[in-house]
Amino acid sequence: MSVKLEMVNHFNYLDRNGQIFCKRQDKVRKVAPEYKGCDNCPYLFGSLQGMGVECMWADIVPPPSPYGYYVQDPQEESIRVSSLIGKKILKKG
Repeated sequence: MSVKLEMVNHFNYLDRNGQIFCKRQDKVRKVAPEYKGCDNCPYLFGSLQGMGVECMWADIVPPPSPYGYYVQDPQEESIRVSSLIGKKILKKG
């Protein structure tokens, strides 16, 4: 059974420690106010006005809204994505 991947805008909100899940680095990381490290990222899609960052990448998650997938818990997102990488549905990085 093949899984269809679609481009999904991920709204990655900062947690209380100022961290998000980074798909490219495949880890939960702190985001600097200037989004250093995100500037040259192929997934960068926009800013959440100091509340996080938007990332666009192919995913199996059906967006719960027509606007994208809202990520409130970076640890939970890391586990979800790692599981999909382990199943060879998504590629690391």
